[in-house]
Amino acid sequence: MTEAWDTYPAAKLVNDVAQLLQERGVTPQPADDREAERIQAARKLLSSLGVTPTLSPEQSLDLDGHTSYNARVHGD
Repeated sequence: MTEAWDTYPAAKLVNDVAQLLQERGVTPQPADDREAERIQAARKLLSSLGVTPTLSPEQSLDLDGHTSYNARVHGD
């Protein structure tokens, strides 16, 4: 019998952590240009805990006509 995988959205984890920090008296000030880094860190944390990270469709699909891909891979 196959077991179901535990999954959790990476972006939701980022928001959950920011909310937890606020509840604990810390004011997060996330930089807009570091969103990808936050998502990547959340995915690594989830994976290290044995949870499969998930992405929303707009984060996993190429909706900008390869602009982000070209910038990352080709530098243009």
